[in-house]
Amino acid sequence: MLQSSTDQLMSAQSNRSHTAEIVDMVSLLDTPGRKRQVSPVESRQSATLLSMRQRLRFQASIGADDIELLKSCHSAATVDSLMRQLRQLLNAEFGQLRVFRYRQVFSVGHHSLEDLIGGLLRVQFHARAIRIPAPANDLSAAGTSGLTLSWGVGDSVIEADNERLRRRRR
Repeated sequence: MLQSSTDQLMSAQSNRSHTAEIVDMVSLLDTPGRKRQVSPVESRQSATLLSMRQRLRFQASIGADDIELLKSCHSAATVDSLMRQLRQLLNAEFGQLRVFRYRQVFSVGHHSLEDLIGGLLRVQFHARAIRIPAPANDLSAAGTSGLTLSWGVGDSVIEADNERLRRRRR
């Protein structure tokens, strides 16, 4: 089954020889019992998702305060621009593989609760620098207020979102 041969290799030192077995790997991999065809249904049932998110113990939910008011006063393009800027802040702080968006709320996973809360506080601070433009129909507003965020932390995204909503009501 395996084809092997013995060759002598001469080393740089004189009067010494070494013996090594050479294994033909091509014939090993081509043996009939080695390969098996797997149906698509079987591969879906036995496959496991290797996701970093599964390994992150703590979850956070982050949302912009008064998003409905922003939507009513500004164009969809303006609100999307604000959400893109918030996403960039979250990506810069946590990495884009940890940040997910569902409608107008972001979720972030992390393995350390202290690092997660510290990162959320930094994002909240920097989000205040994102300027919300004055509405087109209200010229008296200067457009100087920054984007305010509310966030919550929990063991699951649902728990974190409930915490965020509870904090926002205060």
